[in-house]
Amino acid sequence: MVAWESLLERDAIYLFEFSPGVLEFREQPERVQFSTEDGSFFYIPDFELQLCDGTIRHVEIKPAAKLAKPDVTQRFKAIAGHYDRIGRAFQILTEEHIRAEPLLENLKRLAYHAGRLDAAALDDLVTRLSILPARTFRGASAVLGDDVSVYRLLASGRYHSDLTRAITPDSLIQLAKEYDDATLFF
Repeated sequence: MVAWESLLERDAIYLFEFSPGVLEFREQPERVQFSTEDGSFFYIPDFELQLCDGTIRHVEIKPAAKLAKPDVTQRFKAIAGHYDRIGRAFQILTEEHIRAEPLLENLKRLAYHAGRLDAAALDDLVTRLSILPARTFRGASAVLGDDVSVYRLLASGRYHSDLTRAITPDSLIQLAKEYDDATLFF
């Protein structure tokens, strides 16, 4: 379970959860001290992501309107400068990235279907698709007998599809090991 303090943070968690490039994540990982000409300050990032390439990235979630305020802009410039100086990855995400559609709707659908089958049942679905290879959502649904099974495979990460496009019967799906972009969002 991961805690979130705003609906925007909750939506960011969907993005982290279904990004193959994110191995794990946690909320408010540490207290970071940084300095400006006005003194020494503390900052607690919203999330820490551990990525497949070994990178640890701190992520701040902020509405774009808040980032437009001069005092907030100045604070995050100082924070980003601190991260640059110490050689650590830092990123700010706004609703423009987090709530891009149809991505967010796809992620919510996958979240609904996640964890609904055990590993053996998922293995069985993968085996059934390997016997009669299907490259579209419609084809996989025909082989497996329903759309729900295809969503469960996508949610489990065993199969992938381009989640930045609406999932339709003609959406291409592919086995995860064939998937080239291991980071997808990060």
